[in-house]
Amino acid sequence: MNKWTKAAKARLVEIQAAEDGRDDMQAMAAVFAQLPPGQLKKVLTDEIIAILAKYGVVIE
Repeated sequence: MNKWTKAAKARLVEIQAAEDGRDDMQAMAAVFAQLPPGQLKKVLTDEIIAILAKYGVVIE
């Protein structure tokens, strides 16, 4: 039983870290959404713009 408890606790830590990362990304996406599109295109690469699109930030 002890092995299962340790594994469950380790998995919980991983899940919480992923959720924290998600929350951080959503906060960043919200701030980026407020910037003018011209500024974003100068700074961000196509790869980063695609990642932001996953979180609802559309850059035209």
